[in-house]
Order: sequence, then C-alpha cells, then structure tokens
Amino acid sequence: MQAESRFLETSRVAGTAVYDGAHAEIGSIDDLIIDTMTGKVRYATLSFGGFLGLGKSQYVVPWTALRWDPELEGYVTGITEQQLQASPDLDPLSLRNRDAEGRLHEAYGAPGYWELEPR
Repeated sequence: MQAESRFLETSRVAGTAVYDGAHAEIGSIDDLIIDTMTGKVRYATLSFGGFLGLGKSQYVVPWTALRWDPELEGYVTGITEQQLQASPDLDPLSLRNRDAEGRLHEAYGAPGYWELEPR
C-alpha cells in the first residue's frame, strides 16, 4: 500500500491544471502568493486562457477556493464564470489590505483564511 503524499514542491505547482466540478480542465496555476508571516499559501494566480471567453486571462483566487484532487493530480474549484466576471481586478500587491482581501473572498464565496485559523 502506497502512503498518501500530502506535499508538493512549489516548483511543481506552476503549470498544475485546474479543473471545474465536472473535472474538465479550465486553466492552470501560474504562481502562489505566500503569507510571509506564517509561511502559508493564501492565494494562487490562475490563467484561464480562453475559458468561457473571459476578457482577462489571469486571476487572483483565494487558496481556500481550490482543492487538490489526487486522482486528477490537479486542483478542483467550484468557481463559476459569473464569479470570475464579477471578481475584483486585483494585483497581488493590493492584497496587503484586508478590505481588498475580503472583497476577493466574497466574490468567490470562499472563506477567508483569517476566519478559518485559530488566533
């Protein structure tokens, strides 16, 4: 019996596929945004290419909106086209403001990491 691997080198994350709830590939991860105080991943930048004809190609997405699927060897998300279209146009530097983070998490219906972790 093979032990489940819970770790993935960050160098291997860029380019990892992102799938929708039906397991259709919709994009890939470009980069990770890490909290320098805790060392935890907080956000990912995703490229959706021509996904559903969306205008911009790269989005900042809360890490809590992605779930690793070992069978797909990629991430699954429930993010919809409507959520992407309504998402704030943010660059990673704007995430230094909790209000901007809150708007981003709200747009994707993803819980804020500050709500999930004990203080």
